[in-house]
Amino acid sequence: MKRFETHAHTHFSNLRLLDAINRPKLLVDRAIELGLSGIAFTEHESLSSALEANLYQKEIQENHPDFKIALGNEAYVCATRDSGQKYYHFILIAKNEIGHRALRELSSRAWLNAYFDRGMQRVVTLKSDIEEVLEKFPDSLIATTACIGGELGVCLRQMIVAERMGDKDLVAELHNQIVEFMTSNIKLFGDDFYVEVAPGRSEDQLMFNHRVAAVAKAFNVKMVIGTDAHYLKKEDRFVHKAYLNSKGGEREVDAFYEYAYLQTEEEIIEHLADTNLDYAEMVKNSYEIYEKIENYSLEHRQVIPVVEVKDYPIIEGEGVYQTLTSLLASSDIQERYWINECIASLHNMKLPAKEEDAYLERLETEADVIKYISEQLGDNLFAYFNTMK
Repeated sequence: MKRFETHAHTHFSNLRLLDAINRPKLLVDRAIELGLSGIAFTEHESLSSALEANLYQKEIQENHPDFKIALGNEAYVCATRDSGQKYYHFILIAKNEIGHRALRELSSRAWLNAYFDRGMQRVVTLKSDIEEVLEKFPDSLIATTACIGGELGVCLRQMIVAERMGDKDLVAELHNQIVEFMTSNIKLFGDDFYVEVAPGRSEDQLMFNHRVAAVAKAFNVKMVIGTDAHYLKKEDRFVHKAYLNSKGGEREVDAFYEYAYLQTEEEIIEHLADTNLDYAEMVKNSYEIYEKIENYSLEHRQVIPVVEVKDYPIIEGEGVYQTLTSLLASSDIQERYWINECIASLHNMKLPAKEEDAYLERLETEADVIKYISEQLGDNLFAYFNTMK
């Protein structure tokens, strides 16, 4: 049974902050080289790599028919869009085409409501957004707790520190937050909710890895390995570090990114040493995710968004300009709106008769071209112009 990688990034994660140096095709090639069953593209609140990854799936199909490229998103999930809060990471992976539609809607909501806080653009997915979208598209998404920047990772590490300090009130508060986080996601996702473990050796990661199995067991949630790959190989670490610091200044990146690459099986086992984590079981659980992922294509013909327009009356008759006359008598509300708005604009300009004739002649040509392209597309291009207006 081969492991399925649930958490990986490419240069499409760099929309708001320099973050990853992987290229989609090279990331897939490396995953195949390592013998993985598949890999999920989970950019930082970005679906921009989806089409390139989806097309590459077709390209490799003949030689690697069983390899799956899943499309996901590492969202920032919070209860509110308040400034100054912690922006928790959360992994969402589409199970199928409907799931990717759900991802697109969630991502659109996040970007449409983006705001600046502490010098950075914040693109928050509300917990209520996830509830609403899952109600529309049930059984379409897989979720994991993401890296230690996720709500479980943050709260668990803070709780451990509070225990060491003997702060019982804070321990109780964080314990309750973890319980609420786990139970709410189990309710939302059911068996499609997983706890992610990263194979790292940083102090924070080890603190999390030594305790997380107990949490997963308490809630009967399966665990998976997510390498959170921001570069391909261990040898690329310093190239990645230089990239992150390429805009001037120095970012402390070693602690977080030292293990954030697509690790080999041997490296993962080594980095999980001294913990009570069951590598074989987590591989098995990741393969369960692999089996839930359907192959689907994002390719489709152009879709013209249609807006509601005024319903002009049908006007039948004969005229010099045959196409314009046919549009006035059309049964299609979008065609009638287009021609009536054009004629209304003409009247508002109050042109001399000669110029008005030239206007109508040009409009006839434009209408002929639009009708021809509409026939070629199999869609109504008049609606496109109405929507743009």
